[in-house]
Amino acid sequence: MILPLKANKYNYFFLCSFFLFCILITFSCKVKEEVKKEKTGIIHHPAELEKKAEFEDGDHQFIKFLSSNLEYPQEAIHKNIQGKVIIKFVVEEDGTIDNFVALKDIGGGCADEVIRVLLKTQGRWNSAKIKRERVRSYYFVSVVFKMPNDDSKPSLQVDIK
Repeated sequence: MILPLKANKYNYFFLCSFFLFCILITFSCKVKEEVKKEKTGIIHHPAELEKKAEFEDGDHQFIKFLSSNLEYPQEAIHKNIQGKVIIKFVVEEDGTIDNFVALKDIGGGCADEVIRVLLKTQGRWNSAKIKRERVRSYYFVSVVFKMPNDDSKPSLQVDIK
């Protein structure tokens, strides 16, 4: 036999607290789910985009920035390492950059040097767009590290895709 509870202010308080707790837990789960979706969204390849991600001052200034800030790593110079480094990274919807991956690395600290300089461009990107909506996208940078034939300074050549 079930005995009815007496209606008093403590039972009412407990019942209201329980329902408020349930609502807060439900809301909290939805917020976490939305944040999770935001960072796990599709990352588009440049070929899929209506407008690709770009450095805020344009491609020419981006190449100029990289060229003037990159340094040929001493380890690569001492080991006579040269060749092409290709770095892929993600330009997020808010213009931040992350997820750096060296698709091609020649060693001697060359890929690390390119990533070091790319990190200096943080916050200076315009995200890619599809149907006027900002989307996450990949961006590719290749840098050729070349040792000279004479005693001149090693050179760098930057290319973007």
